[in-house]
Amino acid sequence: MSRNSVWIGIAGAVLLSFATFGALSWSEPQEVDKIVAVVDDQIVLYSDVMSQVGLAAMNEGISRSDLTKSKFEDLFKSILENMIQEKLLLAKAEEDSIEVDNEAIEEAMRDRIRGLKTQHGEAEFARMLQEGGATERDIREQFRQEFRKEFLRRRMFDKLQKQVDVSFRDLQEFKGRYTGGLPPLLSISHILIPIEPSDDLRNQAKSQAEVLLARLKQGEDFAELARQYSGDTGSASAGGDLGYFTRGRMVPEFEEAAFSLRPGEISDPVESDFGYHIIRVDGVQSDKVKARHILIPVQASNMDITNAYSKTLDLAKRIQEGEDFAELAKEYSSHKETAEKGGHLPGLYSPGNLPPAFADAIKKMRLGEVSPPVQTEHGWHLVRVNDDRSALEEVVQQEKLTALFDEVLARMRTRLYVDVRSWEKGE
Repeated sequence: MSRNSVWIGIAGAVLLSFATFGALSWSEPQEVDKIVAVVDDQIVLYSDVMSQVGLAAMNEGISRSDLTKSKFEDLFKSILENMIQEKLLLAKAEEDSIEVDNEAIEEAMRDRIRGLKTQHGEAEFARMLQEGGATERDIREQFRQEFRKEFLRRRMFDKLQKQVDVSFRDLQEFKGRYTGGLPPLLSISHILIPIEPSDDLRNQAKSQAEVLLARLKQGEDFAELARQYSGDTGSASAGGDLGYFTRGRMVPEFEEAAFSLRPGEISDPVESDFGYHIIRVDGVQSDKVKARHILIPVQASNMDITNAYSKTLDLAKRIQEGEDFAELAKEYSSHKETAEKGGHLPGLYSPGNLPPAFADAIKKMRLGEVSPPVQTEHGWHLVRVNDDRSALEEVVQQEKLTALFDEVLARMRTRLYVDVRSWEKGE
């Protein structure tokens, strides 16, 4: 089972369909590839934009049949503008002699590919590529470009950051602008109270896992039992096959057991937050193993859900009565990565990149407020929109930095030759 981010979950990486995405249900036969923009001495091709359109549409969960002509045109124009901005960024980076570590880009790309193969399984990964009309080489190059742009953007922001100061007056003006609502960028903290199944339910799942282990020891086929009984829908249909994975990809309990087995060996039931796993290692290559598993999940009862809700409600009441959110997070939140920091989630977020439950909860909140209990797959949360000085300084600095970054690229656009050409049919 892959390691998840507790608060946002993994939606899953989506593979490109590349230029083949152009054959949409409403479209006519596609034209020969053409130049749709020129930035200085760099060109942007129609097919370049189309590959990004395919990715963006699938990331939004839009199928080819659902992508209307109007939606396609809006998406195409937006992505074309982003690609022009990318060319300007690259030109500015070259002008300022800003470089990125190519090995870091390669490692990030390899890490993304490994993640996809772990998530989908190697066979499914290959099938998705074939269905999208792409090769692994294609998608590796696409990821290289994405990471290069992102790394350059970070380096540029790091350089510009020296020009940005946040004064007390800046903070007061910012708070004044958002007294009745929330800014587009937020600093968020949370407290997580997990929904923990009762001991009786855990014991039932463990007993079921032990029965399956006994059947395996008697010679029954692992893959067949995984298909019949595994609660991991992502791997059950493939006989429990998880493909090859390196350390850091799975939850610790699962990983410790898998890397201690030799090829052909089967583990005793291994408990994790997901339930009980029976693991078989099929191969070992250097720093990675190939494994299958059968997961017997432990499903919480309605009483377990109610008990966790009551604990969360009690914490909300204590906060309303004046107790410190950060101190309660340190003491009670089960999300270890943030609990020790008073529940503070690293980075800044817009409602669009928060999980839906969080986004819904904060819609009518203001700076400094704490939400009622919010349920996600991980349990019950209390969500706070941070308004302490350090949080607001981070938000205001990012706001000013983004404005400066946009200004720098706008100046580059006036200095360089930029020609945006018509891409619509017949023009």
